[in-house]
Amino acid sequence: MKIGVSSCLVGINCTYSGSHNLISGLKKLYKDDKIIIACPEVLGGLSIPRDPAEIQGKEPFVIKTNKNQDVTYEYIKGANKALNIFLENDVKIAILKFRSPSCGNDGVYDGSFSHRLIEGQGVFAQLLEEHGIKVFNEYQIDEFLKYIKDDEYSQYFKNEEDL
Repeated sequence: MKIGVSSCLVGINCTYSGSHNLISGLKKLYKDDKIIIACPEVLGGLSIPRDPAEIQGKEPFVIKTNKNQDVTYEYIKGANKALNIFLENDVKIAILKFRSPSCGNDGVYDGSFSHRLIEGQGVFAQLLEEHGIKVFNEYQIDEFLKYIKDDEYSQYFKNEEDL
């Protein structure tokens, strides 16, 4: 089974700040060709680095940067491109970046750039779930391993530094 993963979680410098959010166990899986990676924000045409962005509203759906630039189109475009990559590779489950406006599956920032969380999902996480792909974040590795019930993957997360 192929697993989809946010590119930043395998150590690729693609976050808004130009860094990564490495999870060593996921990098090991990537090196062993067990996962498919994508960064919807980069696929949508956003630069590295880029201004931070947050979801500003659901109806109408709007994502803006901290400098008030509307980047909704880029986020939606990138989410669709990343979805196609995952579908083409028969991905059924994904581990995405926590609280990202693209990848967050368990709350997102409220749009005020004050680190306040609200219920909701990022545009890519929501799109994946609409297409039947189960989404976890990097803090849900234990739940992910229980969900897939596959001991082959648990070997990649034996040490604390792998999480």
